[in-house]
Order: sequence, then structure tokens, then C-alpha cells
Amino acid sequence: PYFINQNNPNPDNPSNPSPVTSPFPSTTPSQASPNPLINPTPSPFPGGTLSEWTVMVYVDGDNDLSSYAFQDINTMEFVGSTDQVKIVAQLDSLGITGTKRYLIMPDSNPFMITSPVIGDPGEVNMGNGSSLTGFIQFSVQKYPAKKYALVLWNHGGGFRSAGETHILKDICWDESSGNDSLTMPELSQALSSSGVFLNVLAMDACLMGMVEVAYQVRNNASILVASEESVPGEGMVYERFLQDLVSSPTMEGSTLARYMIDSYMNIYSGSGMGVTLSSLRLSSLSPLITALDQLAGAILSDSGSRDLYREIGCRDTIWFSDTDFIDIGNFAQNLINHPSVSGTVKATAQNVLSGLGSAVLYNRGSGLNDYNWNLSGVRGLSIYFPYNPYSAKYNELAFAQSTQWDNLAKFIGSGTGKDRASQLRSTSPHAIDE
Repeated sequence: PYFINQNNPNPDNPSNPSPVTSPFPSTTPSQASPNPLINPTPSPFPGGTLSEWTVMVYVDGDNDLSSYAFQDINTMEFVGSTDQVKIVAQLDSLGITGTKRYLIMPDSNPFMITSPVIGDPGEVNMGNGSSLTGFIQFSVQKYPAKKYALVLWNHGGGFRSAGETHILKDICWDESSGNDSLTMPELSQALSSSGVFLNVLAMDACLMGMVEVAYQVRNNASILVASEESVPGEGMVYERFLQDLVSSPTMEGSTLARYMIDSYMNIYSGSGMGVTLSSLRLSSLSPLITALDQLAGAILSDSGSRDLYREIGCRDTIWFSDTDFIDIGNFAQNLINHPSVSGTVKATAQNVLSGLGSAVLYNRGSGLNDYNWNLSGVRGLSIYFPYNPYSAKYNELAFAQSTQWDNLAKFIGSGTGKDRASQLRSTSPHAIDE
């Protein structure tokens, strides 16, 4: 029931969809900082007449979420762009050939997209990194601003991809392009290639609130907004947080992130669904990464107690729709509280909690998930702790290459797969139906 008004007047000349050259060539830095934790790439601030914010929404509806894509763009139109806030969306949908770029303008019609088309790149593979890079550069060149937000809209699956156990997506899965999707290394490369350091990177997709994802994009944004758990099809509540933004356009990224989280949680809390959403300051990740590396080393050094750590991580700790992803804070607290865990492991687990507290700016969880876990107890970030056999795809991640966690995951994930996992969880009130 959703329609695109192809005849809407376009003040931005839709007959020439190629990117408009910015009068401010310094809008995009030439390259990202090689060490953003010490010296972050400065947010683009080219001077001249700038909006306060440009919000870019990469809407990959070329899959079974297509109807929700039109619905969400229509809700964006309930607010629309202003002179201080520009809202730009790229829409690729299932069953409609081509991809459109819109400057979202105010409109109260919930069934028709009436915003002007400002770019028509043709049929685009939204699961290809170059497509994302092109959209970011187009938006920033056309609507330079003091601050930038990017929302990735689609399915998500943490670090996994098509064909792997349980979860079928990385992020931005394009059915018309052979089910291609953005892997986490591909995502970070696409963001780096854009040359734009984002004030807010939000992932309106399932299961992306992982430390592995956060570490992968640490060079590319100041704040990450993502969910540990699955996200309802309707996704984020665009009309609420965009209205907050246009009402107070000088707000900082941390404030916008909080509005994103509160609008989402206020809608879905009490709905019967288990939902989570959190914001992270990526420049504050370093203590957490160090602590997780040390925790992995401490557990590996206590190798005679593998079954103990499997029990704590795989049975006693909150897990999510992907049953290999567990809540970091809950895991660390369970280690501290367990009488059989060594003092060394307890001490490193305490450091993990401290590092988590520094990295997570704001976190909310509510309801019971599909495995009967109360999500009000989540701490804002999940991590891979395999209930199923180890996934070799994990080796590709920057987090795995920078810490000992991949060795720990292999240590925990070795054995007889589902037989081992079933034995661990069969007596749990959160038992998985195999």
C-alpha cells in the first residue's frame, strides 16, 4: 500500500543525478586517522554556510523488509528536512527496479513518498561497500553540515553471513544481488573510503550491538547506536527522534543517540517483545578491549576448567537470538560471583566491567527474549562465545586479530557441537529447542 510519487517537483534537478561538487572541498578529510583512539579524524567542518546536521539513512529494502522500508521513509516525512537538519535517504526496494535518493521533506501522507528525488544511481547492490561509500559522499557533498549521522537500515547478524548457523546476514542484505551483504571488514572499509568521520553511526538492524562490530568501526564514528538483540520489523522510531533533532538542531551526537534509544524503547517496552538499544563512545573502547584480551588469556591459562567456563558462558549468561552471542556485562558478573572461578579471572572480569562502564554511554533493555531472558539486565554490548562450533569467519575481524578472544572462542567452541551445547543448556530455564 505504499507508493512513490514520481511526478513530484524536484527543486534539485533530478534529471542530473550525479553527485554535486561541493563548494567546500574540505568537507571530506583525505583519509581516516590510523589511530583514532589517540587522534580521531576531525569531524568535517569546511566552513561557509552549513546545516547543523545531515542525517543519512541507507535503506536496504531489497529483501523481505521492503514494505517496512516504505513505511519508515513515510514516517521520516512526518518530520522532514529543515534549513538546519537535512535528512537524506537512499532506497532500494524489492520488486521495483532502480534505487532512489531522496531529500526527505515534510508530508503527512502515510502511504506515499512525496519527497523530491535528488539522485538516481540505477539498480544498486546495497550489500556492496562501494554503494555505501557513494551514498555517503553524495550526501555530504550535496548537504555539508557541522555534524553527520548515518543509519544503516536492514537485516543484521553481528559478524555472520549467509549460510552460517542460525543467523543469515551481516548487515544490508540485497536479495536482487545474489543475497550479497556487507561483512564487517567491508563495512569499515566502506566508511573509511568515504573520508567522512561520523558523529553518530546507528544500526537499525538486528544483533549489531557487539564489541566486535564496535571495534571494527572505531575509526569511523564517534558514537555507535546498536542493539544486542533482534530489532522489530518496524525498526527505529524515526518520526520521534527526528522531531527531537529538528526541534533542537544544535544538540550533540550523544544527545541524538539518547533520543534514538528512548524513542525506540518507549514504543516497544511493554509490547511483549524483548528489546535492547545502547550507545557507545568508540574512542573509549580501549580499556574494554584490553580487559577482554586479558580475560581471554586468564581463562585460557586455567585450561583445566573449560567445562566450568562453558557452563558460565553458554548456560548461565544472557544470550540472544543468535545463541552464540552473550551479554558481556552479565558474563563478567557471573564470573565474579561464581565460587569456583580463580582469583585471576575474577580480577580481569572486574576490569571488563569497568571498561564496559567507560564505553557504554546509555543503555536500555526491556522484556523477555525468545529464550526467556529478562533483558532489563543487559549491559549494552554482546560478544561471541560459541554455543555452536567455532565460526572461521571470526578470524577476519579486527577484534579477533587484536586480542586472544578468537583463541578463547575456539577453546570454548571445540567439542561435539550441538550435543555438547544441548547437554549444557538442557536443564536451563532458558533451554534452546533443538
